[in-house]
Amino acid sequence: MEHKRRFRNHISIILEQTGAALAGLFILAATAVFQSLDEITSEDISALTDRSLLILLSVTALLLFSVLSQVFVWSKTYISIEENAVVIEKGSINKKKNTIGIRNISNINLEQNLLEMLLGTCKVKLDTNSLSTADSTDVKIVLKKADALWFQQTVTEKLEAGRAGMDAVAVHGENPGEGETYDVRADIGDIISHGVFSISVVSVALFLLVIVGTVFSVKEFLDDPGVIGTIAGGTAAVVIAVLIAGSALWDTVKDFVKYYDFRAKRRDDKIYIKYGFLKKVEYTIPVDKIQALKLRQSFVARIGGRYMAEIVNVGMGDDQEERHSFLVLYCTPEKLKERLLLLLPEYARTVDQPVERIPYGAWAAWSLPAAVYLAVVLCCSYLCSFILDGQMSSDAYRLPVLLVTAAFILGMPVVLLLVYRTAGVGMGGHFLKITRGYFGKEIISVKYGKIQYVEFKQNLIAKAWGIKKGEIHLLAASDNACHSIPYFTGNKEEIIKRGMLIF
Repeated sequence: MEHKRRFRNHISIILEQTGAALAGLFILAATAVFQSLDEITSEDISALTDRSLLILLSVTALLLFSVLSQVFVWSKTYISIEENAVVIEKGSINKKKNTIGIRNISNINLEQNLLEMLLGTCKVKLDTNSLSTADSTDVKIVLKKADALWFQQTVTEKLEAGRAGMDAVAVHGENPGEGETYDVRADIGDIISHGVFSISVVSVALFLLVIVGTVFSVKEFLDDPGVIGTIAGGTAAVVIAVLIAGSALWDTVKDFVKYYDFRAKRRDDKIYIKYGFLKKVEYTIPVDKIQALKLRQSFVARIGGRYMAEIVNVGMGDDQEERHSFLVLYCTPEKLKERLLLLLPEYARTVDQPVERIPYGAWAAWSLPAAVYLAVVLCCSYLCSFILDGQMSSDAYRLPVLLVTAAFILGMPVVLLLVYRTAGVGMGGHFLKITRGYFGKEIISVKYGKIQYVEFKQNLIAKAWGIKKGEIHLLAASDNACHSIPYFTGNKEEIIKRGMLIF
């Protein structure tokens, strides 16, 4: 691949883009077979009706049209690196040209899913310093692995040359950090530990409930097939249960494989992160683009006294599957500080920064929304009882409705107590530190200078108690753009405002 030469995405991008359509066709074909399963077993293969065949042929034609249109788009899409921009040209008659200034690029990351590993290709993901595009990767390019590395290195060199005010030709060379050892590398014990402390109690409970329900359903079906209906109906019920159970199981075990061979290192003003088994990702993160440090504790990790660290910035983690931008896997507080000193020393001091618990007046301020909550729960309970009373001859529904209502009412003070025990605000030096959560815990540390803007709120009761709460807004994807500040007393809002102006 020559420098400045126009090039296309690797042709395998067509397979990736039409993969969902192929899966849809398979599901439709399987559904048609299941619908005619009883007739097939009693008669013959001709039970597949002309209507089913017509549907399958129509879907096949649509799929073929989709593939051909993707081939046409691929053949008319060209990418090139100019002096100060990445240029993407699409179409021939209705031509479009998208120019991305290299100085506006915040991240150039690499990713490989299982298909790309088999084909030897790699996805390059570009993100820009834009709040309007913070929820999506601006450009995704699929290239052969060697070409992807070339593209990443070339754009990085131009970006660094622009920052240094030098000619880009003078900075060609090896990608920084290439071939070096990593400051942090997770072994199998670290991965297992992270997986255990990442386990969702809700997902485990859902998985067990689905398994138990499926076993009872299969037992009833074997005893009396009429309970579930036809063989097709029973099979469909089992398939749905398997899908739900599989989703819950994957949510439980995904962190055991997702962060396989986790590696991270700090070189100058960049952090390099690699990990993955089924999907390999490589992140290069400029430190000056980091908006905040986020420490997390799941319910299990909170019991075990473990923490993990994420970073918040524009670009990294904006795709739905990459919402969590990991920096340090679950470990003890001592190891967390040690690894932060290696990877992100600018934020390491905030681990020990004290936090002031929310004031007692918060209970009074919560009374108003709590009253609204109780009114809504009681109204919903009455409405459910009224509807069920008109549709059911017995009053067997009363106990379940009563139990659910009681759970919602009694659960509210428990959650508020957990929030009160967890939430707090810390202000010291250059950092605002916020803790929040109830079963789990989340800690946000942000430099005052990184706050885009801040809002403060008071209801009538909070004003009478002299307390306030607020929200800070960061330049990040929507999941991390807004962070609430729990109730606090004093003039802390003035400290935040002064910090935003000074630092």
